[in-house]
Amino acid sequence: MEQEAAKVLPANVTRTFQGTAQAFQASFAGLGLLLLAAVIVIYIVLGILYESFVHPITILSGLPSAGVGALLTLTLFHQELNLYSFVGIIMLIGIVKKNAIMMIDFALEAERKEGKSPEESIIRARWSGSAPS
Repeated sequence: MEQEAAKVLPANVTRTFQGTAQAFQASFAGLGLLLLAAVIVIYIVLGILYESFVHPITILSGLPSAGVGALLTLTLFHQELNLYSFVGIIMLIGIVKKNAIMMIDFALEAERKEGKSPEESIIRARWSGSAPS
Protein backbone atom coordinates (compact mmCIF):
# COMPACT_ATOMS: atom_id res chain seq x y z
CA MET A 1 0.00 0.00 0.00
CA GLU A 2 2.78 2.39 0.92
CA GLN A 3 4.66 1.69 -2.33
CA GLU A 4 1.62 2.52 -4.44
CA ALA A 5 0.94 5.66 -2.40
CA ALA A 6 4.56 6.78 -2.90
CA LYS A 7 4.15 6.39 -6.68
CA VAL A 8 0.91 8.36 -6.89
CA LEU A 9 1.11 11.00 -4.15
CA PRO A 10 3.53 13.95 -4.09
CA ALA A 11 6.58 13.67 -1.80
CA ASN A 12 5.36 16.39 0.57
CA VAL A 13 2.17 14.46 1.47
CA THR A 14 2.50 12.54 4.73
CA ARG A 15 0.69 9.26 5.09
CA THR A 16 0.08 6.99 8.08
CA PHE A 17 -2.18 4.09 8.89
CA GLN A 18 -5.08 4.81 11.23
CA GLY A 19 -7.48 2.76 13.31
CA THR A 20 -7.37 -1.01 12.97
CA ALA A 21 -4.57 -0.94 10.41
CA GLN A 22 -2.39 1.08 12.76
CA ALA A 23 -3.12 -1.29 15.67
CA PHE A 24 -2.33 -4.30 13.48
CA GLN A 25 0.93 -2.75 12.31
CA ALA A 26 1.95 -1.95 15.90
CA SER A 27 1.15 -5.48 17.13
CA PHE A 28 2.95 -7.13 14.20
CA ALA A 29 6.13 -5.10 14.83
CA GLY A 30 6.86 -6.87 18.13
CA LEU A 31 6.31 -10.43 16.92
CA GLY A 32 9.93 -10.98 15.83
CA LEU A 33 11.23 -9.95 19.24
CA LEU A 34 8.58 -12.12 20.89
CA LEU A 35 9.71 -15.11 18.81
CA LEU A 36 13.35 -14.55 19.80
CA ALA A 37 12.38 -14.29 23.48
CA ALA A 38 10.39 -17.52 23.19
CA VAL A 39 13.40 -19.39 21.74
CA ILE A 40 15.62 -18.11 24.57
CA VAL A 41 13.10 -19.21 27.20
CA ILE A 42 12.80 -22.62 25.50
CA TYR A 43 16.61 -22.96 25.57
CA ILE A 44 16.72 -22.14 29.30
CA VAL A 45 13.91 -24.58 30.15
CA LEU A 46 15.49 -27.36 28.06
CA GLY A 47 18.88 -26.65 29.66
CA ILE A 48 17.34 -27.09 33.10
CA LEU A 49 15.46 -30.21 32.00
CA TYR A 50 18.47 -31.97 30.44
CA GLU A 51 21.09 -30.41 32.77
CA SER A 52 23.19 -29.77 29.67
CA PHE A 53 24.11 -26.93 27.36
CA VAL A 54 24.44 -29.16 24.29
CA HIS A 55 21.11 -30.99 24.17
CA PRO A 56 19.00 -27.81 23.95
CA ILE A 57 21.18 -26.58 21.08
CA THR A 58 20.67 -29.94 19.36
CA ILE A 59 16.92 -29.66 19.83
CA LEU A 60 16.75 -26.05 18.63
CA SER A 61 19.06 -26.61 15.66
CA GLY A 62 16.15 -27.69 13.46
CA LEU A 63 14.18 -24.48 13.98
CA PRO A 64 15.98 -22.27 11.42
CA SER A 65 15.47 -24.75 8.59
CA ALA A 66 11.80 -25.13 9.56
CA GLY A 67 11.35 -21.35 9.53
CA VAL A 68 13.10 -20.98 6.18
CA GLY A 69 10.98 -23.81 4.76
CA ALA A 70 7.81 -22.11 5.97
CA LEU A 71 8.83 -18.78 4.40
CA LEU A 72 9.76 -20.49 1.13
CA THR A 73 6.39 -22.21 1.09
CA LEU A 74 4.63 -18.88 1.59
CA THR A 75 6.66 -17.46 -1.29
CA LEU A 76 5.95 -20.47 -3.49
CA PHE A 77 2.19 -20.05 -3.05
CA HIS A 78 2.36 -16.22 -3.36
CA GLN A 79 1.11 -15.65 0.18
CA GLU A 80 2.22 -12.82 2.41
CA LEU A 81 3.47 -13.09 5.98
CA ASN A 82 0.37 -12.09 7.91
CA LEU A 83 -0.89 -12.85 11.39
CA TYR A 84 -2.30 -16.26 10.40
CA SER A 85 0.90 -17.40 8.73
CA PHE A 86 2.92 -16.19 11.72
CA VAL A 87 0.73 -18.30 14.03
CA GLY A 88 1.31 -21.24 11.67
CA ILE A 89 5.08 -20.73 11.84
CA ILE A 90 4.92 -20.68 15.64
CA MET A 91 2.94 -23.94 15.56
CA LEU A 92 5.48 -25.44 13.17
CA ILE A 93 8.28 -24.48 15.55
CA GLY A 94 6.42 -26.27 18.35
CA ILE A 95 6.03 -29.43 16.29
CA VAL A 96 9.69 -29.44 15.21
CA LYS A 97 10.81 -28.87 18.80
CA LYS A 98 8.58 -31.68 20.08
CA ASN A 99 9.94 -34.09 17.47
CA ALA A 100 13.54 -33.21 18.39
CA ILE A 101 12.81 -33.65 22.11
CA MET A 102 11.38 -37.11 21.46
CA MET A 103 14.43 -38.09 19.39
CA ILE A 104 16.86 -36.86 22.05
CA ASP A 105 14.95 -38.66 24.82
CA PHE A 106 14.97 -41.88 22.80
CA ALA A 107 18.68 -41.52 22.02
CA LEU A 108 19.62 -40.81 25.65
CA GLU A 109 17.64 -43.84 26.79
CA ALA A 110 19.37 -46.04 24.20
CA GLU A 111 22.74 -44.70 25.34
CA ARG A 112 22.00 -45.45 28.99
CA LYS A 113 20.24 -48.82 28.70
CA GLU A 114 21.94 -50.38 25.68
CA GLY A 115 25.36 -48.75 25.90
CA LYS A 116 25.20 -47.44 22.33
CA SER A 117 27.37 -44.57 21.14
CA PRO A 118 25.72 -41.14 20.74
CA GLU A 119 25.90 -41.48 16.92
CA GLU A 120 24.26 -44.92 16.90
CA SER A 121 21.63 -43.78 19.39
CA ILE A 122 20.50 -40.73 17.43
CA ILE A 123 20.47 -42.63 14.13
CA ARG A 124 18.34 -45.32 15.74
CA ALA A 125 16.11 -42.66 17.30
CA ARG A 126 15.63 -41.01 13.92
CA TRP A 127 14.54 -44.16 12.12
CA SER A 128 12.76 -46.03 14.89
CA GLY A 129 9.20 -45.53 15.98
CA SER A 130 9.33 -47.58 19.17
CA ALA A 131 11.17 -47.34 22.46
CA PRO A 132 14.35 -49.36 23.00
CA SER A 133 13.80 -52.87 24.28
